Amino acid sequence: MKEQKTERRGSQLPPDQRFGCFNFHPNWLQVFNHHLCLAFWIGICQLFYGFITTGYDASIVSTIQKGFGLSSADIGGTTVCYSIAQSVFGIIISHKAAHSHKGKWLGLTGLITAAGCIVYILPHLVTPSYSTLDSYQLYDNQSDFCLEHNRSIPNVCQQQNISKGVYLFIFCIGQFVLGAGTSILATVGWSYLDESVSPDISPVFTGINVSIIGLSTAFGFAFGGTALDLYVYWPFRKPGPGLTPNNPNWIGAWWLGYVLTGICVAIGSIPMFAFPRHLPNYELYKKQRKEQAIGKSSVDKQYGTNLKEIIPACKELLCNLPYVCTTLSLVGHLIVLAGMGTFLPKYLEAQYGISAADASMYSGLIIVIGMLLGVILVGILLKKKKLGVLMLAKYNWMACCLSILTAFAFIITRCPSTAIAGVNVSYFNDTSAKGTNHLAYNLSIECNLGCHCSTDNFKPVCDQRTGITYFSPCYAGCLSGNDSIAKEEIFYNCSCLSGWNLMNNSDAISQHVIMNYCPKPCNALIPFLILGTLFAFLVFCTLIPSFQIIFRCVPESQRSLALAIEKAIILVLATTPGPIIMGAFIDSACNLWKEDCGERKFCWIYDSHSLALAITGVLAIMKVFSTIFSFLTYYFMKRDIERYEVGDEQTIINENLSSASKDDQSFHEHPLLQPEDISNDLEKSVVF
Repeated sequence: MKEQKTERRGSQLPPDQRFGCFNFHPNWLQVFNHHLCLAFWIGICQLFYGFITTGYDASIVSTIQKGFGLSSADIGGTTVCYSIAQSVFGIIISHKAAHSHKGKWLGLTGLITAAGCIVYILPHLVTPSYSTLDSYQLYDNQSDFCLEHNRSIPNVCQQQNISKGVYLFIFCIGQFVLGAGTSILATVGWSYLDESVSPDISPVFTGINVSIIGLSTAFGFAFGGTALDLYVYWPFRKPGPGLTPNNPNWIGAWWLGYVLTGICVAIGSIPMFAFPRHLPNYELYKKQRKEQAIGKSSVDKQYGTNLKEIIPACKELLCNLPYVCTTLSLVGHLIVLAGMGTFLPKYLEAQYGISAADASMYSGLIIVIGMLLGVILVGILLKKKKLGVLMLAKYNWMACCLSILTAFAFIITRCPSTAIAGVNVSYFNDTSAKGTNHLAYNLSIECNLGCHCSTDNFKPVCDQRTGITYFSPCYAGCLSGNDSIAKEEIFYNCSCLSGWNLMNNSDAISQHVIMNYCPKPCNALIPFLILGTLFAFLVFCTLIPSFQIIFRCVPESQRSLALAIEKAIILVLATTPGPIIMGAFIDSACNLWKEDCGERKFCWIYDSHSLALAITGVLAIMKVFSTIFSFLTYYFMKRDIERYEVGDEQTIINENLSSASKDDQSFHEHPLLQPEDISNDLEKSVVF
């Protein structure tokens, strides 16, 4: 009751628990000195951190690749810079912040994140032009046709490579700054919020934070689709004639999301400086959490802020088997989330032949619906049933087992590949061209050899009669065209269409193609959306219990560091290699590459069957990996509890005393570490 009155009446709070900055802590400001207000501002930062680093970042990858001539390996390199900063700064800052003012650290890193957004859009501000737009504009309208005067674009490889190196360096610096800025929100921020609320409602706030991550990803996909429909030079310049979002050479306003994030994060970071080091009722909630502790978490060695104490603190955490197994289980889940978060829009686009905007929207729907169902239902379950950590671990294991089955949704709902003449189907039934990946050999055939067609300008056209797509009107042998009929650009007199040959010129005159790919004869999109949502649901079902297990199996003072180490492990083993692994498997299914100066850039067309098979294999392996470590988490927790039940407390006390005497010189001075207190705590620490 005393603590509740303190929370309601700001005038009774001690100076170190009052809301405000510097020496300005008036009573009227104390209405904001509440865990709901803290949760709101952490949620705002969480929303935009997730927005810019997951959904939005994934939606603009292909645009940045086209605009600056970057390969998938280059994009992977920028991701590594982000992960390095996250790992290094996450551990160091989390350790320092755990023993200092968490709110001020959160505010400072928020401002660093805003600065990182500015750095990341510098290539757009300094580039004189975009390479893909230059390539497109070097062609006049006649170069779309089969004409003798067509010539290739002048060789600008050396100049492009110099510019590419500069842009790549700036992107790496931007990602590094963003990594440093976003490194502690999910560690220090979540720990700050957890210590400010009752342990009974902590799962609700964990669920809210995980929900915000899912919402931010969906928000990123949705906003990315909207931004990419705007021309890259919006609002100052309009696109040239014929350059629309449906054109493969289109460059959208990829920079817009970073401007929005920088502004909103800077605003959201300012209130964090005003929160006190500990919110009202902190001591009460600390006592409640101590009563619910299990295993080694009941012994808190209170490591100091000195950096040299990171090593013994890390050693203790890495010897905590439930903590380690839970973290490794999360690695498997987050390899899946990181890989599919990056490439799910591309997969939908390639597999089902839908537009980039629709792919982003459907990706967001899968993530949002799966996340809402998983997080809300699990949050309600934990709130109503008040499950102990052992039951949480058992629940986690069962959810992982079920998620293995849903990984096969990708292979079950695959579509036939887009038929591209000279790539995966032949001109005129010429089987020698089928199944190879050499552009010049496949695309060039007798009917277009004299056309001087170029592979630099990808402009797919469709023969509606056969359902075969051609690389460009020139490679289809088209001699003429008009502006549009029924909003479709049409090309006529195409001599290379399947079923026609040069001996039938009189018949070929009436043959035409329309702009864009041929539609796929496939109705598997809706079944995939249903199964994909079920897969996302089961993945998100495991996140809240996993974080709650970590909160309850480590000491109070080490939670920020435990989350930081967990995040570093996940960054090194999951979120960094996840997109690279998934990207490598996806690229292995490519049928048609964009090539510049003899170097592969990105893929235009994928083989649908190989693509679905590759992704299914990766997902199934990762889900089995997570299931194994979820079972080990349950096993080690059950073993510890059984040891307590059979009276083996003295053995555990001796182990804790032994490790404390080696790693912590202040052991005998700390009342929590006296044998009689530990014995009493162990009697209270078994939670079923």
